[in-house]
Amino acid sequence: MILKSTAQTEAFGLYLGKKLKAYDVLALVGDLGTGKTTFVKALAKGMGLSSEVTSATFAILNIYEGEMPLYHFDVYRLKDEDEFFDMGGEDMLDSGAVCAVEWADIIAESLPEDVLRLEFRRIDEDTRDVVATGFGPRGKELEEEVLAYENSRL
Repeated sequence: MILKSTAQTEAFGLYLGKKLKAYDVLALVGDLGTGKTTFVKALAKGMGLSSEVTSATFAILNIYEGEMPLYHFDVYRLKDEDEFFDMGGEDMLDSGAVCAVEWADIIAESLPEDVLRLEFRRIDEDTRDVVATGFGPRGKELEEEVLAYENSRL
């Protein structure tokens, strides 16, 4: 899916946020500045969360409470999956919260089998290509939601 502006990235996040359920895990992959945090901010709004979402780069995890909480991980600073395990990350992924994991490729082996992987790629200053791949039954359902969103924009 091609997103031609920050506003389009936000619209996609709002849409997907409304479709999420407890235990959903989003594995966000992409270089710095490709829109992952912008997407998560809009995702939280779509989930009905009123907290201001900030980058989790230095905190590694930000928790946003609501009817359905959002755990926003940024594992960029972790050396390996052992650090994620030591901080209780795998248990948090199975806590019932929606989990959005930036730099998820660093902890790929720790992710559940049921996950939606969103890869953000920079095309130019404003344009991003987002590739969605669902794993497991729920991941595939979410991939279908992404396709439905993409088709609705055509």
